[in-house]
Amino acid sequence: MSYFRNFLILALIFIPIHSFSDEKIEQSKYFVENLGKQVVEKVSNINLTESERIVNFRNLYLDAFDNYYISRFVLGRYWKRLDSKMRKQFVESFNDYIVTTYAPKFKGWEGTFKATDSLLENNYYNVKMNVLNKDGPTLKFMWKIYLDKNKNFKILDVNIDGVSMLVTQRAEFMSVIKNNPKGVIGLIEAMEKKTSG
Repeated sequence: MSYFRNFLILALIFIPIHSFSDEKIEQSKYFVENLGKQVVEKVSNINLTESERIVNFRNLYLDAFDNYYISRFVLGRYWKRLDSKMRKQFVESFNDYIVTTYAPKFKGWEGTFKATDSLLENNYYNVKMNVLNKDGPTLKFMWKIYLDKNKNFKILDVNIDGVSMLVTQRAEFMSVIKNNPKGVIGLIEAMEKKTSG
């Protein structure tokens, strides 16, 4: 009897945890699917003006992505060399760069987003997704997301067909910094030139 009682106690302890975990896994899949739908509605729409497209994409990016973490990651070892003022300037310039670079690429894009699986590993959800292009190949996405202190999902990285966008962006920035005599300042100037053009 004592064995059976102990078994029931353990079951009551762990079942709610698994249920909570399963619920969050499903929510993580819904989160990325819903983001895809919003991109189609608020960014891809050909009836939008370019300024509306930019504003909508910026709002989606800042809301869904951990832009501070991403900014810090893509700057690599150079982040530690910046004071707080320069870090803030870099984050703002990088956000502008991301928005002005990617928002126009979605104009007129047609397709669907289907999350196929989500794996919880070390407090991060790795959500697998098929992105079905209307007139092109299906892309395999992997979204790395987590729950912030307010219990909102935030995206850390997007892996497309095995390639990390974060790692790719950092490699590009490291090359710019290495080849620019102004270093990080030169990178910031290059991004601001692109966004103001």
